[in-house]
Amino acid sequence: MKLIRPVLAVIILLAVLVVGALAALPYIVSSDAIRLHLAQNISAWTGYSVEIRQPPRMSFFPVFRASLSDVTLSKMGDTSAPFMTAERIEVEMSPLDALFGRVAFSETRLINAHFNLSEPVEDLPQFVNILASSSGRLGLAIRQARSLAAKKSDSEQNADKQLQTMPFGRLVLEDSSIGFTTRNTEQQKEITAINATINWPQTTSAATVKGKAVWQEETAEYNLSVAQPLLLLARGMSQITAQISSKPLSVSFDGRSNISENIFTEGAFSLTSPSLSESLHWLGLSSDASYTLRTTEEDAFSIETNISATPLRIKLADIALNLNNMPAKGAAEIGFGKQRPVVTGTLAFQTLNAVSFFHTVTTLVTKVSEDEQSKLYDTYRYYYAPPRMIDTRLLNSADLDIRLSSQNATIGAAQMTGLAAALQIRDGQAIFDIGDAKAFKGSIQTSIKLSQTENGQDNVGIRLNAANIDSAAFLTALGLSDPILSGQGNLSVTAETSPQSLHSMLQNARGQISFTLNNGRMLGFDLNDFIARMKSEGFFALQRRDKVSLDFKRLDVKASLGDGVATLETTKVETVQGALSLTGIIPLTDRSLALSGTLSLPQAAKEPAEKPAENTDATDQTGETPVPDPAVTEPQKPETENLHFFVGGSWDRPFISPSK
Repeated sequence: MKLIRPVLAVIILLAVLVVGALAALPYIVSSDAIRLHLAQNISAWTGYSVEIRQPPRMSFFPVFRASLSDVTLSKMGDTSAPFMTAERIEVEMSPLDALFGRVAFSETRLINAHFNLSEPVEDLPQFVNILASSSGRLGLAIRQARSLAAKKSDSEQNADKQLQTMPFGRLVLEDSSIGFTTRNTEQQKEITAINATINWPQTTSAATVKGKAVWQEETAEYNLSVAQPLLLLARGMSQITAQISSKPLSVSFDGRSNISENIFTEGAFSLTSPSLSESLHWLGLSSDASYTLRTTEEDAFSIETNISATPLRIKLADIALNLNNMPAKGAAEIGFGKQRPVVTGTLAFQTLNAVSFFHTVTTLVTKVSEDEQSKLYDTYRYYYAPPRMIDTRLLNSADLDIRLSSQNATIGAAQMTGLAAALQIRDGQAIFDIGDAKAFKGSIQTSIKLSQTENGQDNVGIRLNAANIDSAAFLTALGLSDPILSGQGNLSVTAETSPQSLHSMLQNARGQISFTLNNGRMLGFDLNDFIARMKSEGFFALQRRDKVSLDFKRLDVKASLGDGVATLETTKVETVQGALSLTGIIPLTDRSLALSGTLSLPQAAKEPAEKPAENTDATDQTGETPVPDPAVTEPQKPETENLHFFVGGSWDRPFISPSK
């Protein structure tokens, strides 16, 4: 009992001393000292000049905290825009250290801070060099680490233990932002609503960064872990893991990197996006300023690869890619030395939907309904600027040269094997070339070119060469469920149009078409019935008939496209019974017909006239042997009957009008 009383007295005395010390703390700790130490610490850690315009406000519960308003951070001797401005900086301190005249901060909180960068990739090494050149504790530690890294050999693995250890603490950013200028474009961009916590207990320990930020009106969460941050600041390599998650895309990295003047990164990289085109818009790789996220399953994208990157070049090896459920493997390289990024590479697909692939990488826009058009465009604006069927914004964002291959591929309903193709985007135009592919029991070569004129007009060019193809299979792939032609032949198409809308696409189409078919059949056409009706009727509808066909030796078609009209220059069908030819125009917008035709039917040859009995001894009055008359002795050539007619009506309901 006697022992307990002294102990209780000591405890009470200590409590009184602690309470008294806390009560006296505002009078012991000078606000000017806090402001001075804070300015010195920030300047020592960063190497920047610090200006604190307002005296700090102190709070002691639940923690000892100082709050300073209107703080700026500038480069030494630089009178231009400050590197950082902060509405308020709050620091947490140890009351015990403060009682003994020591001011140390366990947590620093930047509230509504704004950082100005000229260009993030270029400014980061410069910022690290400023830190390393400062006279503060962090500058000394970085310089020591750089010195050790320069002397370190492979056998000196314990050199890291010689690095200077000092406490760093925790840095918190609340509602802050970063403004910077994009490379080459000189556009001002800003990352807003930055809320982050940087935990770095000691300079020789690992550091973590975790938080959220807003870019292009989309929130992104990020998580970064650096195994050796001091070595990283000393231009050395450090193991890094990073994850970024957002609605447009999710990214992860596990590898190593440095942040010297020649930044180098290598490791495993993965990216997943619900829409590749919209992710590119979100990342700022589009020239369109009015970005809105439009998630679509038409260009879902994911990639896993081993990455090796410098500021001017990114190499992607062992690519495992999946674009709209089309898996592929390959390699690629991205260069940043020119005005636009340059992407080259090879991709080998298991199966390839060529239209979907071209659609995705050139950002074709899904056609909207008339109701949606009326909501988006008023009458005046729609008349002068209708909704685009094709979005060409990405054509000026990057240059691409991708070589593609696939054992099985499709273009619409067309099935192909052994495809070798290339996609090129350069100088504001995109070209998708199929250099070789087997299709329709023959081979095809095709090219699709997408470009934009100086006045902003979109153009699409198509070139198709097909050899020894099955015409029935080809026409079926075009959407004709019951094709009229059957046989093997060659096709050549060159066409160009401005696809502002479906109507304008047909109206502006221009080009050439030629088609040759040998030893084929015209299904549903009865030539004998056609001849009979031509001779007996004045005007009749041409209808397909079941279980009949016209066998022909050769079919030749040549046509030109222009002003919304297909002009048949040559159309000739050669059969055993005769030859059928057509010329005229076919309007493409109203599906009408305006043709004239000729059916040439050879007639049987007439028998030659009887010749008188030859008399070899006979002579004429002059004593000469008479010469036989050719008109009497040779058979006459067969005559040709030509039946002329006009073709009118529509594509699916033609009418025949015989003429003389």
